[in-house]
Amino acid sequence: MKKIIIVGGGLAGSLTAIYLARRGYEVHVFEKRGDPFLALSEYVDQVSSRAIGVSMTVRGIQAVLNAGIPKRELDLCGIPISGMSFYIAGKFRTRNLPPLDTLSPLSLSRADFQKLLNKYAAINNVQYHYGQRCLEVNLDEKTIITKDNNGQIAEHKGDLLIGADGARSCVRQAMQNNCRRFEYQQSFFKHGYKTLVISDASQLNLRKDLLYFFGMDSGGLFAGRAATIPDGSISFAVCLPYQGEISLQTKDTATMRRFFDKYYPMLPEATRKELLSQFIEKPSNDLINVKSSVFHYKQNALILGDSAHATAPFLGQGMNMALEDAYILDSLFEKYDGHIEKILPEFNVLRKIEADAMQIMAINNYEVLSRSNPIFFMRSKYLRYMSHKFPANYPPDMAEKLYFTSMAYSELRNIQQKQNVWYKLGRVN
Repeated sequence: MKKIIIVGGGLAGSLTAIYLARRGYEVHVFEKRGDPFLALSEYVDQVSSRAIGVSMTVRGIQAVLNAGIPKRELDLCGIPISGMSFYIAGKFRTRNLPPLDTLSPLSLSRADFQKLLNKYAAINNVQYHYGQRCLEVNLDEKTIITKDNNGQIAEHKGDLLIGADGARSCVRQAMQNNCRRFEYQQSFFKHGYKTLVISDASQLNLRKDLLYFFGMDSGGLFAGRAATIPDGSISFAVCLPYQGEISLQTKDTATMRRFFDKYYPMLPEATRKELLSQFIEKPSNDLINVKSSVFHYKQNALILGDSAHATAPFLGQGMNMALEDAYILDSLFEKYDGHIEKILPEFNVLRKIEADAMQIMAINNYEVLSRSNPIFFMRSKYLRYMSHKFPANYPPDMAEKLYFTSMAYSELRNIQQKQNVWYKLGRVN
């Protein structure tokens, strides 16, 4: 096997390309968008502000560093996160997250991180083909047909096809049509979201090293998150129902003004007015969950990242798991010395278990973020104390493991289940 074709040049596709190119393979990436160094705006939706920022936990950081990307350059793409702050009943409750080792989570500029990956892909001789939309995938022939921005159609053949082309993956669609008993489920979460951006975060008196969460006292109405990125802006993600008096469809300014005044009173009045204006004007975004029963087709094709397991972002792990996919795939190439007939089935087994666990936890976590038990923080503090005092008897703190380790999601899910046995009066995490 010499030539690998990757459909999709986003974060997962680019990191996978770097790993495989470092192993000496001829890697071609086909991306429908332009070169991020020349057309960066195509990688962030300027209308809805989708993908402006993401949180990278230690799991994702380690996957990036293991691909030969220097930490100092990754750090330039983000702001170290030292804690989380929850706004409840008129005040912030802040939890510090001291690093277990030398790595801290990062609040990333997604655009800057994309450029960093493309830089190191070029250093490792990855060949990008921009402005190429995938029209058709032939899994048995290991070919794809693309159409460029000038309308030219071409066929490309490789020895292995990898789909990293997102939740609406063309490669996965081909697998659905070719794999016997291929089970696929696409569902939309009950709430969608809008991303509202304030260009100068310094005026808000919010710490740039904290992730902020809103809505835990909303009785399930909504969940909100705010994070600062290196350019100094701060993004507010607001998750709401699609319909109702207070919803993503609400155009009544008086109703939504009361909403922002009630749940974001700590912000200056001018900022709340700006958030209200953006909320009324901007379109909403859907939260898609994708489940696939199989992640590979024979010895010919593989899907990873959102193509295999897109998830709602309530655990902050979608990108991190996608980056870890690339690292796990590389480790299997090392383990089996490139023998693809062994690599793909084992990748499928390993990552399917983790994807299912991660998706379950993400959905569960939304209930915490939008409808917390009144004694949530007291129980969480007690849990942390007891788990450190009696580690053999009490389950460890899941947030600590989630943000600062690469513990398997399936193990974290077991921790979550144990915690819910210990605490019958509501979720701990």
